[in-house]
Amino acid sequence: MDVALALHAAARSHTGPRPDNQDSGLVSPALVAVADGVGGNVGGAVASGLVISWLAPLGAGLLPDEPDGGLARLVSAANERIRTAVSHRPRLEGMATTLCGIGVLGDGAVLAHIGDSRAYRWRAPELVQLTRDHTLVQALMDAGSITAEEALVHPQRSAVYAALHGGTDDVEGLEVLAVDIRPGDRLLVCSDGLSGALPAQVIAELLAVAENADQAAATLLGAALAAPASDNVTVVVADVLDDMVDGRPPTRYRTVGAASGARDETVEVLEALWPGPATGAFRPVTAPSD
Repeated sequence: MDVALALHAAARSHTGPRPDNQDSGLVSPALVAVADGVGGNVGGAVASGLVISWLAPLGAGLLPDEPDGGLARLVSAANERIRTAVSHRPRLEGMATTLCGIGVLGDGAVLAHIGDSRAYRWRAPELVQLTRDHTLVQALMDAGSITAEEALVHPQRSAVYAALHGGTDDVEGLEVLAVDIRPGDRLLVCSDGLSGALPAQVIAELLAVAENADQAAATLLGAALAAPASDNVTVVVADVLDDMVDGRPPTRYRTVGAASGARDETVEVLEALWPGPATGAFRPVTAPSD
């Protein structure tokens, strides 16, 4: 018999040395995710916040009738949402966001990934990186043109070649993969503010010794800030459990970073123009005339 899994998750997000937080994170019983926005302090925050808030209803459970739980379809709809935002607020032109999310589906999980936010799985005694960065330096390393050490100081180490910015072909860069998870695994989803500040060995050590997901998230954030981090840092840690805890979901919904509060009038206007997935409306409603 298949075992239904659930997540006990915790999150932390910090501006790091930046004046504004463009990262957004989500914790829920069935889905954890991080989005790292780009495009200015307003645009990047709006992009990441829109995508995370759009995906949040899947936290109650991925869609069992779809092989990927509905993740690819909702990410595509979220990308359309970015396009709608730009059309109604031209000052947001150029905004974009990465996305990395893991959702439980039956006795396994589905990973959706675009950009350079990362997902890891700690299963003692091994830390496995589940994603591959969609960056120029990763492509150069794959081609054997530069070494990992050279990548760390490459002048274009932050350049991503795939992200969600409302383009019609953006989702072609989205990777959706089945992931093996088991009760006892510890998952980490993070922005590059964490992975760029801490080597994999340190990440593994901190995940291994933490007593629970909340302690792991707090410790990882503290270590990244002390490194020091050069960007916003968002950390989501999730322990994989057998179904519910005492008949209740093990994690409450929570967003962190830019998604945790209304940035400006843009979010309110877009919510009115385009209700979220919980309503079943996956296409924009007719916009009222100005």
